[in-house]
Amino acid sequence: GIVNGMDVSEWDPTKDKFLAANYDITTALEGKALNKEALQAEVGLPVDRKVPLVAFIGRLEEQKGPDVMIAAIPEIVKDEDVQIVLLGTGKKKFERLLKSVEEKFPGKVRAVVRFNAPLAHQMMAGADVLAV
Repeated sequence: GIVNGMDVSEWDPTKDKFLAANYDITTALEGKALNKEALQAEVGLPVDRKVPLVAFIGRLEEQKGPDVMIAAIPEIVKDEDVQIVLLGTGKKKFERLLKSVEEKFPGKVRAVVRFNAPLAHQMMAGADVLAV
C-alpha cells in the first residue's frame, strides 16, 4: 500500500528546493508572501499579495471531492476577490470540468491537470488556504 503522510524533511520550508523563498518561523510572513507571488506568476494568475489564494491538490476521484470543489468555485469567485489553483489528475470527466471552470473564470482560476511535484510544493508554500 501507499503510506499516507509526508516526508517532513522533503517538505521542510527552510530547505525545500522547489520554493522561490525558503522560510522559517521568524521569516514565515515574508517567505509565504514571496512564494505566493512566485506561484501566481508560475500559473499565470495576476500577482497580488492581497488577493486570497486557495489551493487544491489531489487525485481527481470522487472520494477526494473534486466534484464538490468544482461546484463550489462559481459560488466562491462570483462575489469574492479570490484566486484558486487546482492540481491533480484522475478521471477524465473531472479533468475536463476543471479546465472548463478555468475557462469560465480567467484570472481567478487555474487548473493544472498533470502530475507536477515541484508545483505541489509551491502551492503548499504559497497558498493562503488549502482546500482538502
